[in-house]
Amino acid sequence: MPILRQEPLRGEWVIIATERARRPETFASPEKKVKTPPPAKVDSCPFCMGNEHMTPPEVLAYREGSAQPNTPGWSLRIIPNKFPALEPSENGGEPFVCHYFESCPGYGVHEVIIETPDHNRHTADLKENELVLVLKSFKERLLSLSGDRRLKYVQIFRNHLREAGASIEHPHWQLLALPFIPPLLEAEYRRSREYYQEKGRCLLCDLLEQEVSAAERIVLENEAFVAYVPFAAPLPFTTWIVPREHTASLESSADDWAEKLAPILKGFLVKLSQKLQDPPYNLYLHLAPLRSEQLPYYHWHIEIIPKLTIVAGLEMATGTFINVSKPEEAAGFLRER
Repeated sequence: MPILRQEPLRGEWVIIATERARRPETFASPEKKVKTPPPAKVDSCPFCMGNEHMTPPEVLAYREGSAQPNTPGWSLRIIPNKFPALEPSENGGEPFVCHYFESCPGYGVHEVIIETPDHNRHTADLKENELVLVLKSFKERLLSLSGDRRLKYVQIFRNHLREAGASIEHPHWQLLALPFIPPLLEAEYRRSREYYQEKGRCLLCDLLEQEVSAAERIVLENEAFVAYVPFAAPLPFTTWIVPREHTASLESSADDWAEKLAPILKGFLVKLSQKLQDPPYNLYLHLAPLRSEQLPYYHWHIEIIPKLTIVAGLEMATGTFINVSKPEEAAGFLRER
C-alpha cells in the first residue's frame, strides 16, 4: 500500500505511491529527435560573447588579461536582469513594510549569472575548474549584497531547458535578493531552530549522518559533500547536495568549498543527463538569511528537482506531493554505472 513519509526539514508530508510506482528507468525522456546542435555563438543571443552591448552593464565578470568591462574576453559574467522581478529604487529604497491590502515597491536585486561564453554548453558540460568559478561567483555576490541592510535573503537558482522555465537557451543561473524571508525558508529555519533548542544539534547534520549510515539513498559523495535522494523526496529523483561540515551559508564556507563541491555537482548532473536523457530540472540553493552565516542550527544545501511528472491539483491545493518513484530505487538507479 502507499507510504506516507514526512520531510523532516520542512514538516511536509509526501505520499510514496508504491502501488503505481514506476521503475526508475521509465522516467528517462523519450529518445529525442536528432537536432542540429546549437552553435557556440548565436548572433542574436545577448548572453553570447561579443554581444555585451545587448545587456545592461555587468556587475561582476571573470577575465584573464587586461580586457575592459563589458567587452569580450570573459569566462563568466553577471549582469542585472533586463526584465527584473525586483529592482532597486532610484532613491535608494525605503524599509520593506507592508500592511493588509497595501502594495509595496518591488525593491530587490535580480541578476543573471552567465556561466560560460559558449551558447551550446550547460553546467554538466563545464570543466571542473570552470564550474568552480561559477560557484565562487555566488559567494562573491552574497558578500557584496549583504551590505544592503534592506535585503534579507538571496535565492540562487538555475532552470535547465524551457520546460523548467528557462526563457533563454544560453546557459545561465539567476540570483534574486529579496527584502523578506520566503515562507518556505522560514519553515526550514523554524523547524531547525526548534530541533536545535531541544537536541542541541543541527537537524540537517543529524539527517545527513543517518543518510550516510544507511547508504541506500546516497548517489555520490566525497570528503566534503554528499549527494542523496532524501527519505521523503517530494518528486521523482529529487536530490540534495549537502556539505558534511556544518555551515549555514556560503559566506562562512571554507576557502576550498567550491573546489570540493564542483566534482560532486558536475558528477551528479552528468549522471542525470545520461540516465534520464537530459531532463529539464530546477536547481537551487537554500541558505541562511543574509548576515547570519554563523547560525548553529541551520545548514545550507542544494536541491535539484528534475521535471519528470506533472504537479497537479493535490500538490497545489495542499502542498502534499505524490512521488511515484521510491527514493531508494531512484538513488540506486543513479548510482549504477
